Amino acid sequence: MRTNIFLALCLVVSCARMAAAGQLRIVATLPELADIASRVGGDLVKIDALARGTEDIHQVVMRPSLLPLLNRADAVVYLGLTVEHSFLPGLLEVARNPNLREDAVKQCAGPGCIDCSEGVKVLEKPSSLSRAEGEIHPSGNPHYNLDPEEGATIARNIAAGLARIDPDHAADYQKNLRGYLAELDAKLAQWRKWVAPLKGVKAVSYHQDVPYLARFTGVEFVGTLEVKPGVAPAPSHLEKLVQLMRQEKVRLIVREQQYAPKLPEWIAEKTGAKVAVIGTMAKALPGTDTYIKMSEHNLKALLDALGAKP
Repeated sequence: MRTNIFLALCLVVSCARMAAAGQLRIVATLPELADIASRVGGDLVKIDALARGTEDIHQVVMRPSLLPLLNRADAVVYLGLTVEHSFLPGLLEVARNPNLREDAVKQCAGPGCIDCSEGVKVLEKPSSLSRAEGEIHPSGNPHYNLDPEEGATIARNIAAGLARIDPDHAADYQKNLRGYLAELDAKLAQWRKWVAPLKGVKAVSYHQDVPYLARFTGVEFVGTLEVKPGVAPAPSHLEKLVQLMRQEKVRLIVREQQYAPKLPEWIAEKTGAKVAVIGTMAKALPGTDTYIKMSEHNLKALLDALGAKP
């Protein structure tokens, strides 16, 4: 009897291992990409994320524990437009996965690379490149994950990438994609109504990562706390910013979660503007563990700061 029970348990474990072995091993650079990939891939994929969500997207730490994930991965899902340039190419170079090669321009090259920026309506493509302009991305501003409408672009790219790698289940990925897009479309219809009070509101942000959020909300950003992208705030710059905010009647200061609150709060005291804290990745703030929850939180944060209701 005990032998039969043992054999039965072994069979169950064996089947579980076979099921796990049949899954695609997907590594996503950011938590929101992992979330969308899990929705599109369903039970056919196993997802791991490189970033935790609370860090600066430009400064994700290259932990040794990430290398085995990339070495065994069937695919990498990444935001693209060089936003992961500080960590992804270096990790891929050391991981030595023939399907995922380091690329100085695209970040990732090979059959397992899924670039979510394909088809994105890219903003702020630089006409020239100079270190004097700060941290400039040659392909344009990469923070399109903050525009809720680009969530559909991300999901479609993931579905296409998974189908390319695993054509036998292409129909399953398309079915899952349709289900996710239906949920996202319902939210977008709601959010478009929410943001009406934000149109034309003048604001500043800490970093130049809000143009896509501005595109969706209609908020007009007139400056940043940073002197230039990636260049820390300086006293003379902040004095000029305060003057500009008073002249332009700026009502809103957007602080991305990775930046300390001291300077935004000081500027708020000087100008009377209100501070809204947004997440630049999923899991950056409590209750933002999915792409939809992150997007909704950010919109509510802007509205709450202005005393407006969704």
